[in-house]
Amino acid sequence: MVFAVAVFVLLFVIYFWSVRMRDLIQTWRKVPYIEPKSEVDLPENPPLISVIVPAHNEQAAIEECIRSILEQDYPCFELIVADDRSTDATLSIARSLCRGHPHCKVISIKELPQGWTGKCHALYKAVEHASGEWLAFLDADSKLERTALEHCYHEAVLHKVNLVTLIPKFVVRTFWDKVLQPVFAAMCCILFPPGQVNDPASPAALANGMFYMISRYAYGEIGGHSEVKDLAVEDVGIGKRVKAARLGILMVNGRNIMQTRMYSGFKDTLNGWTRILSACMNYKVRVVIKHLVVHVLMSPPVFVGALFFYVPKAIELWPGGWFVLPCMCLVGMSIAPYLFLGQMGLPRKYAVLLLLGNLLLIWVLAVILKKILCKDALQWRGTTYHDCRYEPGRLDPASPQAYRRP
Repeated sequence: MVFAVAVFVLLFVIYFWSVRMRDLIQTWRKVPYIEPKSEVDLPENPPLISVIVPAHNEQAAIEECIRSILEQDYPCFELIVADDRSTDATLSIARSLCRGHPHCKVISIKELPQGWTGKCHALYKAVEHASGEWLAFLDADSKLERTALEHCYHEAVLHKVNLVTLIPKFVVRTFWDKVLQPVFAAMCCILFPPGQVNDPASPAALANGMFYMISRYAYGEIGGHSEVKDLAVEDVGIGKRVKAARLGILMVNGRNIMQTRMYSGFKDTLNGWTRILSACMNYKVRVVIKHLVVHVLMSPPVFVGALFFYVPKAIELWPGGWFVLPCMCLVGMSIAPYLFLGQMGLPRKYAVLLLLGNLLLIWVLAVILKKILCKDALQWRGTTYHDCRYEPGRLDPASPQAYRRP
């Protein structure tokens, strides 16, 4: 029986990495890659793009973010910074940087209405001040290369879509950045394979809130941020509604035109990804348990234990071929992370750290399960939302038919 379990674990490891390889190949085939130095043809009178940056206590990052927008090559854009109840110097820094730029506005939000998350409300209020035919939402801890807007608009026109979102390059400076960010990014790709996001026939959909650009028409068609006002991942909700409406969504590998550093500490990273991943799974117990079991089976201790019980008996049963299953496992464990990190623009040597990252992912999934079972209140950037808990919500459209054009 123990030998049979060990064989099952090894076969499951092979299956898991085979699926990841399929997803990576699909990403390579279906996800465009932007080369920032490549030239794009813009119309004589390109549409106005309103770039909107929500900011809550972002004094450490807001300057780089704003400067990266003001330096864009795209000839027709405006910038709206929405300061969301910041208690640090975020507002004063934003006002100082935008002073003297007529196409730059800073709005200050003092109150949060009940039933809204802070970021969602900030984006909603900023849109009221926007004049663009396209709305580009950029997180304050991210920055763009100077050709980013023109490339994103070009991709939207080329692929005839109403929403373009970017896969960024993650800035990893500390040891824990290198351990945690790649494995959590990989988990997002498992939940929302980029190649499937770009496939109109697949239900997989999201917009990456670090940066996405949506046409004003599509934004109005889906009800804007008021439709997703209570979601902890309002960007995923926006993307799902755009795809359900058949308005066209495109995920692009933007590792050379955008970079982000989501979190700067071990605890903040775990807490942040606990919020993100739980909401991405819509707080469904069965989904969390499924991924928890999968990653336990994929964990280094379980794999080593499976080899310990497998090898002696396998040598006895198949002296000439006992090594086939272990070798197939090791090939998958080596190649898939190597290719994934390459697609993300991260050093491939970090692949070995995914083993430790996997253990911390298991911990996060266990914490998520506990929070769902206890129906904990959502905590996000210093605000506790007692009316928004770890329980299934409106992540998906109530009825995809309701969003389809006649």
